[in-house]
Amino acid sequence: MPYWYRPIVNSDLIGEKLTIQLPGFPGGKAEKCSIHYITLGEGEPLLLVHSLGQSIYTWRDLIPLLAEKYNVIALDLVGSGFSGRPVSMNYSMDEMADALVEFLKALDLDHVHAVGSSLGSMYLLRAMTRFTEMFDKVTVLCPGGITKQMPRKIRRMATPFIGPFVREGYTRKDVKNALQQCYYDSTVLTKEVLDEYFETLDSYSSRQALMYCLRNFDEELVWDGLKASEHPVFVLWGEEDRMQPFENLEKAQKALKKGEFFSVRNAGHFFQEEKADILADMIDKYILYGGDGV
Repeated sequence: MPYWYRPIVNSDLIGEKLTIQLPGFPGGKAEKCSIHYITLGEGEPLLLVHSLGQSIYTWRDLIPLLAEKYNVIALDLVGSGFSGRPVSMNYSMDEMADALVEFLKALDLDHVHAVGSSLGSMYLLRAMTRFTEMFDKVTVLCPGGITKQMPRKIRRMATPFIGPFVREGYTRKDVKNALQQCYYDSTVLTKEVLDEYFETLDSYSSRQALMYCLRNFDEELVWDGLKASEHPVFVLWGEEDRMQPFENLEKAQKALKKGEFFSVRNAGHFFQEEKADILADMIDKYILYGGDGV
């Protein structure tokens, strides 16, 4: 078992950092941003992209399993985890997608498999649409945008006038309420898990970045862009997902010309934390044999 295994995987002292260049203000100087990431294993590179309000920590059980066959690279997104919180970004879909690509370029990677979770999977799909040649087999878990099923405070944080007030009052209890909706198996949400999630959200700059990510999230931009894409994508859904309802799968089916779709029983929104062994096997099989579309 790797030395950084839980709970210290969620640590600024574990892993590596690199610096990427971000788009600047119009006519202004571009800002640089530190990206925190970890790598494990040998083989073809496999990128893991977490959702909003998360960090590398969500992949804590999946990384060692995938690393048995792949060079797994998991990053904290810009504004999340232990990566930087730049002030010159609007945290738009294209900015977040560009940051992913700049991260890969900084690692001298021009071709990767990739897995994305929830809202983070939408950043991955946007990057895949705009930089198709850089992505091989892409798997997305419960993709979609901000839904009415999400906690009220998350939805309100996305609004221009109310958002700053919600940001100020986003507490450990709110994080717990959100996580309770993300798991089918309630025993996953231990005090340790809650502590690790709250650690990277317990600052003004973290909640500020989250607020702008939510405010500028545009799922329709991603779905519309995919309609012209021929890239195959493997879409997985937890049948007990209470954040991205199963009926939202229809959006992905309409947008993807070469999509393969599968649902996982007795699994919620964060089923990478509930059924890591099953998920690792499905990702591996898709990389080896999938990609022809349906």
